[in-house]
Amino acid sequence: MAQNIPAHPQWESTDFQQNQPYPSYQEPLARSGMAVAGLVLGIIALATSFLPIVNNLSFILALVGLVLAIVGTVATVRGKKRGKGMAVVSVVLNALALVIVLATQSMYGAAIDEAMVSSDEVAVEAPAASAETGSVEGASDEEKYVIEGVEMTTDEFSTTISGTLTNTTDKEVGYIQLSYTLYDADGAQVGTAFANTNNLDAGGVWKFEAIGLEENVADYKLADVTGF
Repeated sequence: MAQNIPAHPQWESTDFQQNQPYPSYQEPLARSGMAVAGLVLGIIALATSFLPIVNNLSFILALVGLVLAIVGTVATVRGKKRGKGMAVVSVVLNALALVIVLATQSMYGAAIDEAMVSSDEVAVEAPAASAETGSVEGASDEEKYVIEGVEMTTDEFSTTISGTLTNTTDKEVGYIQLSYTLYDADGAQVGTAFANTNNLDAGGVWKFEAIGLEENVADYKLADVTGF
């Protein structure tokens, strides 16, 4: 007759241990590559965002870096990647670089516009500084004419002094004549060039050509303007 032999306590313990499940091994989450790339681009963009012209490229880098940083931040928030803090820093750096680029370009643009306006003002005022002014006969002191853009051309037969005369009075000038004294290279007077016109309107501009029949003229000077 078979006898039931009780199991040895050591055997029971061994069987129990064999039946226990082993703990599963979980690999650590990978760092977000998007966040790393966004951080690198953000640092470069921020470092160059103050430089004129170069910050055009900085703007593009910051824009790309911001997109990568946002994608990396979403991945870390969802638990698919690690490096949430780095991703948030990437977003901040790229956004800051974009703001600085826009601000500096606006500042540089305003400075360039101001410089161009100042240059234009100097260019406009320069002829007026060398313009010849005087009073039309019979007019008050406030009623002036202005002569501008005067230049001399010569050929083998004559000398021509050309320019513009503006009637700045508030009335028509029925007749106006101007004359230029002509000089040779030694400074000696060699002749006179004349020009005249009729019915110059108030505020009108006359493109005159004063002609003198002298050769070898080296210089000239306004001698007289007569108007009535």
